[in-house]
Amino acid sequence: MKLHKSIVAVLVCLVALLLPIGGNAAKLEKTAPTSVGIEPKQFMLMYDSLMSSDLTEIHHVVVLVDGKIAGELHPKPFRVEDRHTLYSVSKTFVAVAVGLAIDDGLISVEDPFVKYFPQYINDSIDVRLRDIKVKDMLTMQSGFKTATSMRNNQEHWTDFYLTRPLVADPGTKYSYDSIETYLLSALVQKVTGKTVLELLNERIFGPMGVTDVEWELCPEGVNVGGWGIYMSSHSQALFGQLLLQGGEWNGKQLVSREWVKEMMSVHVVRDANDYGYQIWLCEYPGAWRADGAFGQYIIIVPQKNMVVVLNQCSRSKGFPERSNIWHTVVKNALNCAIDAKPDELKELAEYEKNASLPVLKGDKSSAVAEKINGKTFALDKNKLGWQSVKFRTVGGGYAMEVVDAEGKKSTINLGFEDWAMSQLAGYPHYSILAKNRFAGVTGPFYTGSCYAWNADVLDVKIHYVNWITALKLSFKFDGDKVEINVSENYPSKPFVIQGKRK
Repeated sequence: MKLHKSIVAVLVCLVALLLPIGGNAAKLEKTAPTSVGIEPKQFMLMYDSLMSSDLTEIHHVVVLVDGKIAGELHPKPFRVEDRHTLYSVSKTFVAVAVGLAIDDGLISVEDPFVKYFPQYINDSIDVRLRDIKVKDMLTMQSGFKTATSMRNNQEHWTDFYLTRPLVADPGTKYSYDSIETYLLSALVQKVTGKTVLELLNERIFGPMGVTDVEWELCPEGVNVGGWGIYMSSHSQALFGQLLLQGGEWNGKQLVSREWVKEMMSVHVVRDANDYGYQIWLCEYPGAWRADGAFGQYIIIVPQKNMVVVLNQCSRSKGFPERSNIWHTVVKNALNCAIDAKPDELKELAEYEKNASLPVLKGDKSSAVAEKINGKTFALDKNKLGWQSVKFRTVGGGYAMEVVDAEGKKSTINLGFEDWAMSQLAGYPHYSILAKNRFAGVTGPFYTGSCYAWNADVLDVKIHYVNWITALKLSFKFDGDKVEINVSENYPSKPFVIQGKRK
């Protein structure tokens, strides 16, 4: 038998009070999962599976049903208000910006791309360059040989790419290429006189009340397009909801319904997931996803009127996490209210409130601790760009002072059996080495960190909570010397940093 509506309302309020609030939460109403046909235990199964995986670290999970938050998880040290870099999820935002330019009659998908860059048309170019259409860029079928690494050593990205020979006829061969999305960003800027972000702020994010979006810029002042968008999980969910609603928001068509339908249609049939315009068809029926490196997703499920946002740092290529989301919450959503379960709802709310990534295990102190207290170690040139580290005791715990390549000093507090928060003076560690990286993205950036002694080795874990990356550092002290073994949370080879006491 159904509970009285007033009781359901009370339970919804209870869940809302126990859930974290921040970021754009005021623009997203919360609801009990049972009110939208999801058993609380399905959320618990999803969270447990995601959090227990050795292949990933979960940062943010947000599930919208009927435009309301039915569940969300932001395990400590991550917080609901923290923004996240999204890698190739950015591509789907570029596709929407292209749609705005098409809606305005400024371009067409059938237009030759170089029509808008006539300076590159000459006798020395590959003649097939004239045949690349805008839609070929949208579907990753330009014919260019992928050269993403050029972003690490080139100042003029457009010039570099549009003067290269092609390796396939345009429109005939799919080849995933982030620089093609960059070129679409450059195209939008060329025809509108605005960067993609400026255009989206004006036409999409502004009307939606989203104010926390930034985007990296290339050396030419163009939003990098294929990666680099930076925003909170709630803002991602709102964008997913916009696509779910066919581009309509509060009765206004922000981007044409026809364009959203075209984006979320199969244009390239592949052995794995099919591809639309800068967005992927999911494994499960009728669902689409914006997809970024290390498992960043905005998943749109029209059958369930659902949007799922997942931010993480995964070493699994993401499929296990997507499968888990499908087999727990998505597949079992009933699209109608079910009996409220007060005890289960309370248990779920407590889980969401108290979730935490695992802290390091070990001892609080060591015989070595006093020997390094207040000592500064100069470091050899290293991948982190750190010049020196210094440890000091703070309130029974530790703080690590780091001087970076620019001479900026950050004090990183280290919690024992808990996460301690700190504000950086500079930038977080980043997996991308592109020129101009972080341009267009402002701080401050924060860390959540912990430590533990294991024998005479000091282990430290640093999460850059409003970014994506994390570092595990093991400090081994030998007289005036230190050796630091470093591993990153994304797939990469561990490395060693040597240092000596100043």
